[in-house]
Amino acid sequence: MTLQVGVVGAGSMGANHLRVLRDLGNDAAQLVAVAEPDDTARDRAIHRFGVSGFPDYREMIDRMKPDLIVVAAPTHLHYEVGSFALEHGAHVLIEKPIASTLDEATELITLARARGLRLAVGHVERFNPAILALRNLLAREMVGKVYYLHARRLGPFPPRIRDVGVILDLATHDLDVMRYLTGSEAAHVYAESQQRIHQTREDLLLGLVRFENDTIGMLDINWLTPTKVRELSVTGERGMYQVNYLTQDLYFYENDYTAVNWDALRSLTGVSEGTMTRLKVQKAEPLRLEYEDVLGALRDDRAPTVTGEDGLAALRLAHQLIEAAQEKRVVRMAGTVPGVAQ
Repeated sequence: MTLQVGVVGAGSMGANHLRVLRDLGNDAAQLVAVAEPDDTARDRAIHRFGVSGFPDYREMIDRMKPDLIVVAAPTHLHYEVGSFALEHGAHVLIEKPIASTLDEATELITLARARGLRLAVGHVERFNPAILALRNLLAREMVGKVYYLHARRLGPFPPRIRDVGVILDLATHDLDVMRYLTGSEAAHVYAESQQRIHQTREDLLLGLVRFENDTIGMLDINWLTPTKVRELSVTGERGMYQVNYLTQDLYFYENDYTAVNWDALRSLTGVSEGTMTRLKVQKAEPLRLEYEDVLGALRDDRAPTVTGEDGLAALRLAHQLIEAAQEKRVVRMAGTVPGVAQ
């Protein structure tokens, strides 16, 4: 079964979606149209990818009737576009964050259920081969009990981002990955943020998440660093894993327990530097793997790996970090969102 796909948004992220869909080939999915209000971006997409173009997504959906709509528009339009697509019978893959507000996200999930349609959220880091390999190692308890995770997501300010701050735009990546790797929900959060360049939103976050299984997540995220850094470390009782998202490299730094010669510390056993191993990772483009998962879910009538509920959980944590930073206090989880199973 070949699924017909329409993309809403032809900006930098939309262009990536269009490229991957084109490269997948018609056996899996047929890219049929793009909707983009900007004339220059739309014309560029039409000529580059050989698809029909529309200035308005409503016209595209009404005329082309795609099986799957990809929402790569700005965040404040996610609910508007996603709900219209679902109401018109299309499955939806929506870029993260799932929506601007918790109410919007909840309504999208409820609407998809009511229509018997699939709603997937584009938390693409879930499909990074290094993260997939790390998840497998953690599931096998190769590092023992996990103590904490430390995410660093740094880079220059993106002028294209106007409607959200660094927490909704970037931290949602790491919040989702931390939930995925720990298999746990958060118990409470605390954060400090700053606004230095962005006109209306925060552009720096230092955040802490305490998970219910006692793991701690640390987030160091900003738009103020002149070089791009995308790293995650996971420290446990037997050592530390280090992931570079950009190169898809995965390292393991093993603990070495060395006897201490000094009499005063002879009874103590400490951690010292052990063997460092670069683990083999079969590298691939995460966005392509994400599409293979979503298209497979639609073909097999199963849930995608990253569901609307996953997107909602990451969004809730992001909003709680914003609240914690604004109010200078620890924010404890307030339970589930009404009407949505967790």
